[in-house]
Amino acid sequence: MPGKSGIEVLKEIKKKNPDLQIIILTGHGTVEAGVEAIKEGAIDFLQKPVDFDKLLEKIAEAKNKRFLVIEKKHEEHLKEILQTKAW
Repeated sequence: MPGKSGIEVLKEIKKKNPDLQIIILTGHGTVEAGVEAIKEGAIDFLQKPVDFDKLLEKIAEAKNKRFLVIEKKHEEHLKEILQTKAW
């Protein structure tokens, strides 16, 4: 990507929406970049060409994690509502 690295884009995205599940695909990544990506919030860092089955597995994993995050937020919101109402 001209102008920005994938890590920079990852940081910007996570700053705006920290709950997003991001998988980075790279054509010329390093172990160090992969470690940094994971530290910055990516759920995985895959090298191209990527095994399609592995990518589908990672997408399913990201979807499941996202559902858990949404479920937890809904539970917290419900608890807040129940605590503020005098039933």
